[in-house]
Amino acid sequence: MTTLFANPTSPFVRVVRMALYEKGLAEAVETRFVDAWADDPAFLDANPAGRVPAFVTADGARLTEAMLILRHLETLRPEPPLFGDDAALSRAGLAVGVFDAAVAVIIGRKSNPDFDTHLVGRKRYRTMRDGLARLDAALPAEPGGALDLAAIAAITALDYLVFRFPGEDWRGIAPRLAALRDAHADRPAVVETVPRG
Repeated sequence: MTTLFANPTSPFVRVVRMALYEKGLAEAVETRFVDAWADDPAFLDANPAGRVPAFVTADGARLTEAMLILRHLETLRPEPPLFGDDAALSRAGLAVGVFDAAVAVIIGRKSNPDFDTHLVGRKRYRTMRDGLARLDAALPAEPGGALDLAAIAAITALDYLVFRFPGEDWRGIAPRLAALRDAHADRPAVVETVPRG
């Protein structure tokens, strides 16, 4: 059995889980939720770095890092395609940058309660706001269509910001992205992977 070591709040995990649903592979993969800080032996066997997601294939190969796992899924089931043209990849990169900055803030707070006000914390907040605005401007005017990596990462970025930083008007910063998210609100890939915790 193929196993995905996951955390229900990680945006890096979520892009993989959404892709599994979109590719019709969710039922073929056992998702094991772990505490990435607890050093579970099976999880560390899958990824010695102790980061989610970690993916163990049926033949025992250990895959780490969300984008590498997504490439593997693309080889398993090429349709529907995740990786689009350069414009789509550019949007995906903006979205990943946004949620990567947000994760850095959450992790930074673990070691420094004042992280948000220090140089790195302020830079991460700027990345979140400016990156989200640039992502929104780069989105097509009409939401809809398939959920490729660009759309998956964009929805993941918005939902993660709303989840982790509820005091900000993220949807107001990114109205096109909010419309994209709303257009896919009932899709299993979105519903089943919303961050919880």
